[in-house]
Amino acid sequence: MKNSRKNSTPAGSLVAIIAVSLLCFAIVIVGSVRKRPLIVESNATADEPLMNPALDSGELGGGYRPEITTVLVDNGRLVIGTDNGLYLMPVADSVADMKPEVVTADVDLLCLNAILPLGESRFVGSYSGLYKLDDSYTIAFKSYYPGEAVYALLEFGDGILVGTDRGLWFHCDEPIDEFGCLDTLLLDNTIVTALATDYAGLWVGTYGDGLFYNDGRAWQQRYLLRDTLSFAFVNALEYRHPYLWVGTEKAIFRYNGGRWSQMFEADSSEIQMTTAIMSTPAATYIGTERGLLRCVGDTLKSVPEFDGIAVAAFCVDGKDVIVATRKDGIFTFKGKEEIVSPEQLTIQAWPEDINNEVLAETNIEKMK
Repeated sequence: MKNSRKNSTPAGSLVAIIAVSLLCFAIVIVGSVRKRPLIVESNATADEPLMNPALDSGELGGGYRPEITTVLVDNGRLVIGTDNGLYLMPVADSVADMKPEVVTADVDLLCLNAILPLGESRFVGSYSGLYKLDDSYTIAFKSYYPGEAVYALLEFGDGILVGTDRGLWFHCDEPIDEFGCLDTLLLDNTIVTALATDYAGLWVGTYGDGLFYNDGRAWQQRYLLRDTLSFAFVNALEYRHPYLWVGTEKAIFRYNGGRWSQMFEADSSEIQMTTAIMSTPAATYIGTERGLLRCVGDTLKSVPEFDGIAVAAFCVDGKDVIVATRKDGIFTFKGKEEIVSPEQLTIQAWPEDINNEVLAETNIEKMK
């Protein structure tokens, strides 16, 4: 199967027009720090994969217990993305004691960073590119960007935005008219880790190159005058009117459209390495390497039940907030009721080629 990667856009498509306007701006990004981000999130998170599983696999019989990277609720199913597989389980109360089942797909779903349901398709971003799956997550229809690590996905117009370790792509999978559309590289030579839209434009977080904003007319690099490197390494973005939340490796920021505020827990000046952010009408939930914070109004407080636990991702099931931790399982926020224990995630043997820099070239060949 051929991968579409052309830098031109047809007329007649809303997002194609936007893409053309974006390409008109002369943005040259230099000095990118070519490292792999630890955590990324728009609605998803990503960990550095275990590049030498043998270090931790002794008592597990050559296998490795997966670490959770992202989670979402999709048509009554809890979808759990990990660095060593994809898992599904019902979320109904009547089957609360069921064990998540590993998905057997016709591609290796390894080192997953982002999952985006879109219509009848499911887009899965991993360290080996982007896959388009069916709604059962078992059949792969297409693959894109082989060899690029995909860190962030966001529905945008009649397509999706794809953040990779090469840059930001606009991918138009199902054009709304007969003219079709082609993939467009909007930002090159940067590691895109997080994406969010507000009422007027697009926010793009990167690993090492800062925070960018486009209002449909021009790209702007956003920074604080008091510390121009504050947004150098962005791990998470979330927008819910009237605030944009920005989580970095050292701080949590909130923007109301005119003023930036650094958020601290109570009277503390302690810095936090943010891993995930999700806003609801009631509160904003912030995952860190050392626990969970919750912000109501202007008050940011830690949640004692999650102290010392690395939070990987959030999602919502009805009125319940679900908290996915990296190594300690998945819980409801209210009452910290365990939904998935670490032991329920199957210990799987790693493929022999897990240490390869590009994990999916053989898989791409299978799909052609």
